[in-house]
Amino acid sequence: MIFSKRLLVLAFVAITCYIPQSASAQGVLLRSVGAVNASVGGTATGMPLDACGALYWNPGSISALKKNEMTFGLELVDANSRVASSVPGPNGTTISGSTKGEGGVIPVPSMGLVWSESPRSPFTFGLGMGAIGGAASLYPHVPGNPVLHEHGRSATVIVLQVTPTVSAQVTERMSIGIAPIVDLASLNINPMSLGRDINPANDLSLMTYGTRYVWGAGFQIGTLYDFQNNFKAGFMFKSPIWAEKLYFAGTYLDGPENTSMSDTQTFQLNLPMTLSAGISYDGLQNTVLGVDVRYIDYGNTAGLARGMAGTTVEGLGWESVMSVNIGAERKINNKLKARMGYCWNENPIPGRSAAQAISAPMITQHVFSCGFTKSLVKDLEMSAAYVHSFEAKLTGPYGPGTVTNTLSANALFTSISKKW
Repeated sequence: MIFSKRLLVLAFVAITCYIPQSASAQGVLLRSVGAVNASVGGTATGMPLDACGALYWNPGSISALKKNEMTFGLELVDANSRVASSVPGPNGTTISGSTKGEGGVIPVPSMGLVWSESPRSPFTFGLGMGAIGGAASLYPHVPGNPVLHEHGRSATVIVLQVTPTVSAQVTERMSIGIAPIVDLASLNINPMSLGRDINPANDLSLMTYGTRYVWGAGFQIGTLYDFQNNFKAGFMFKSPIWAEKLYFAGTYLDGPENTSMSDTQTFQLNLPMTLSAGISYDGLQNTVLGVDVRYIDYGNTAGLARGMAGTTVEGLGWESVMSVNIGAERKINNKLKARMGYCWNENPIPGRSAAQAISAPMITQHVFSCGFTKSLVKDLEMSAAYVHSFEAKLTGPYGPGTVTNTLSANALFTSISKKW
């Protein structure tokens, strides 16, 4: 019977792996994974509360989970974006316009499995899977808005991740975990500008009609130390994700003498190294408090770090950022837990890259979250969370004029967890 249950779990996981999803995020990476982790602002490195958060933010912390756990979750993200631009017009006038994005509501799955063979075993095993980053946006062709005068813009970024994990309780107080990482990603931008000369006098707009998924790999290690005085501290290192080159195929809008031309392009785009350190305190009755501090190294990552070189787009021009995550969990009674969290992060996109960020303006910095977990029956729980990313704006040059990106987002999370 146990073997049959495990086969069902692995079958479900295999199916989930092939669901392509995307979401608005902290840069290109999600701030949190799953309803429990989202409700405490993504805090998890020193405060393991559930399988999804522990697997994503500190593989060494899964040893601290009190029971085996299997969690399936879904996030629905509604991002509200707008792009406005203005350029000098004839006779001293100004041509300007503002357009709302039509990205729609985006579903994001998550899954976490943590188990140990027995309470006496020093080893705990885990498997995390789901969408961990991405974006989706769509702007129609609007002749009155300079940046949308010639054509509309769209982008879809998908990053799926699988993390088989093992953690060892090396001493009574300390556990260490390691996880190889396998990523599957796709990026489609219209018009395609990465790696190309975007000077209108020299270049034609390449509209991509196809892209392929690419594979990437890396690893993460983490440790959790229990001071046994109500404090725990954790640390996690996640390597860069070294990926295959992205591959695009497309057609130029206008070829010589109005004839169409097709082309293929490749571009190197990796995911950044991440460092995360956290601490938690559970000395207050029925309450756990936690803080994480993170560093995401966009500024030294291929495809993300370098920006414009003259009129050639060599990368997205992002900068490395810090973030602070704060979370609290309160046990109301034996069947209900309430949570609240807050996340602040630096904006990875500088003003000089505002024009390149039109299709994916990952600029939000302040995020509030809240949620709860309700026990349905013994060892079966339902969790939900609400997350609001406050509006952020980014203004930068656009030829002789300016462009301004605006973004806010709301997200709803839900999950079901079985413990044993």
